[in-house]
Amino acid sequence: MARPALLKQSDLTRYAKGLQAAGVSGWRIVVRPDGSHEIFASATDTNAIGPDPDELLR
Repeated sequence: MARPALLKQSDLTRYAKGLQAAGVSGWRIVVRPDGSHEIFASATDTNAIGPDPDELLR
C-alpha cells in the first residue's frame, strides 16, 4: 500500500512563491521521515563565486 506524500506539491509551490516574493535567491527544503519540513534560505546565491578562502587567511 502506498503511503501519502510527506510534502504536497501545493505546499512546495506556496513555499517557493513566498521565498521568491521575499527576494530569497538560494533555498532548500528538507523533508524528514516524520513529515516535518525545514526550510533553509540564504539572502545570497549559494552558487556565486566569492574570494578565495586561502587568500583571505594570508
